[in-house]
Amino acid sequence: MLRTHPWKRKYTSEAGELYELFYVPALLSARRYDRLTGFFSAGALSLAARGVEALIRNEGRMRLVTGCTLEPPEIEAILKGVQLRDQVERHYESVPLKPPNTASADALELLAWMVARKFLDVRIAVPCDVNKVPIPDGSIFHEKSGIIEDLKDDRIAWNGSLNETGAGWKKNWESINVFTSWGIERDRVNDEATNFDMLWADRSSRVVVLDLPESARRDLLRYMPEEGLPKLLRPDQPEIVDPPLPDLRSKVWTFIRQAPRLKQTGERVGESTAPVTPWPHQVRAFKRLHDRWPPKLLIADEVGLGKTIQAGLLLRQAWLAGKAKRILILAPRAVIQQWQIELREKFNLNWPIYDGTKLVWWYPSQALRGKDERKVDPRDWHRESIVIASSHLMRRKDRAAELLQAKPWDLIVLDEAHHARRRGAGSAQEKGPNMLLRLMQQLKERTKGLVLLTATPMQVHPAEVWDLLDLLGLPEEWTRKEFIDFFKEIVEPDPSTAAFDRMARLFQACERHFDEIELADAERCSGLSRLKVKRVLRALRDIADTPRRRLTEHECRAAINIMRASTPIRMLVSRHTRALLREYFKAGKLTTPIADREVMDRFIKMSSEERALYEAVEEYIGTTYNQASDKDRNAVGFVMTIYRRRLASSFLALRNTLERHLEAITPK
Repeated sequence: MLRTHPWKRKYTSEAGELYELFYVPALLSARRYDRLTGFFSAGALSLAARGVEALIRNEGRMRLVTGCTLEPPEIEAILKGVQLRDQVERHYESVPLKPPNTASADALELLAWMVARKFLDVRIAVPCDVNKVPIPDGSIFHEKSGIIEDLKDDRIAWNGSLNETGAGWKKNWESINVFTSWGIERDRVNDEATNFDMLWADRSSRVVVLDLPESARRDLLRYMPEEGLPKLLRPDQPEIVDPPLPDLRSKVWTFIRQAPRLKQTGERVGESTAPVTPWPHQVRAFKRLHDRWPPKLLIADEVGLGKTIQAGLLLRQAWLAGKAKRILILAPRAVIQQWQIELREKFNLNWPIYDGTKLVWWYPSQALRGKDERKVDPRDWHRESIVIASSHLMRRKDRAAELLQAKPWDLIVLDEAHHARRRGAGSAQEKGPNMLLRLMQQLKERTKGLVLLTATPMQVHPAEVWDLLDLLGLPEEWTRKEFIDFFKEIVEPDPSTAAFDRMARLFQACERHFDEIELADAERCSGLSRLKVKRVLRALRDIADTPRRRLTEHECRAAINIMRASTPIRMLVSRHTRALLREYFKAGKLTTPIADREVMDRFIKMSSEERALYEAVEEYIGTTYNQASDKDRNAVGFVMTIYRRRLASSFLALRNTLERHLEAITPK
């Protein structure tokens, strides 16, 4: 649906071909497409054949108003008494359609089929004076705008320099401005729709709008396909009817290979053909990742809830469907083999690890025929289409340089993403980004999709959460300072008027960048009736502050709850807890019970020797920590806690750790 797509406010040819960036994605969920254009060519529809196919599948309709420029002798004939409609008819008779090549003929075939099947209705606009007489000085109908409506009645509108031609959508330098009916610019959408309806109904005082002349219609219908669909809407592969038995196996496997690419029905093929059976929360996270391609998400489930499974579901489906052909998985050195094994055992993905000198495949499959290791030059390892690598290795300056020179990736997965951080984040001693965060800040521009995995995003300073979300793409208004201030102010029981307005502006920015909060969600988190929720939302979305001043105290508290529920964290973070899984189990959605953790203190009586050792370790930890400089205390404190863990484990473990430490600090 239109609402689920992250539409930009402006598109230009600088970013790429507009039909790929905007036209096709907009048509995929369309049931109505209204277009005003100075010039039209069938090539525009042929470029967007995939979107046109969706429009037809949705039983949609396109209405097109395009300009018609009459020559001076034609206008002179009208001034002498010839009816405008008759003259336009003669105009089109004088310029029959002559496709210059096969591609143009295929485009005309699609256009003819759409007109004949009533999927497309075309009208002609002729600029006139107030007396409805064509203007004789070469004036043209030059409006360029469009409105698309989806199956849920959401609409987007746009205007700009773009004509409905193949060159306009693909070759020319063009720009368009986009507005959504669910954003603060809904009035702009309504204005465009009203303007179109006025012209379509021929109610303008300066333009005459006529039905497509019969001569033009007859000329066009010459290109109707003899039977069936036009070529541009036919499947890529011709259907094979009753294949011979020897070909049946080939046909079945060909279908399986193509199935993940099927629209609407193919997105779960990766899951269905994997050896793992995911839990409901893992499927939910997968759909959130897959349905918003390219995926940008921080998966922050509690430890042990299967973040790797969620990523694996995405990796398998994206690879099978051809959405991701270049994939990089970065994980701490200690777990990269675990990643490789889980991908192989749970998802049938036999992908190599780059260990710094060679590519290593864990599973020696028959396809590799003993070639489960391959030495590679440091400058070439990233030419492998799919690689698992150590984040510790890649963050090194020399390795980072290699990685940043590589061909861009379709998808990057970073495990233990909280390691990408600032030193002393949020403190007076804060330093800049560490090597891993600096690498990721550069890599985010060299990948389409980015998935971050961590179990501890809520246990760090808000500045570190901002750093991670910034990798995924934040609204420009949500700067680091604004992010931190928002979450400080949102918990205040009675925020100031200025703070309330700041939060409202950030709320508006969030809705522009992502989606508007659903009305049902706003009702649920505010506790208000639907009528009052609409009033609060109008106040929050208003550019002026006056409507917010008129909210009651109760409505202000509800507004704060709505804003708290509609932040970038809602759009960019997926988090599940054991408590949720226990609810799933109670509801019958899970067959595996989730263990409850019950913590009980047990006091152990120490012998005199054990107590002496315990006190000696505590004294050593305290003395060492107090002697450390301010900048080293965090690191020293972390190391010192290791000694407590070793002591709790066994005396032998403590002895081995202390001996290694003594050896490390003893001069050679």
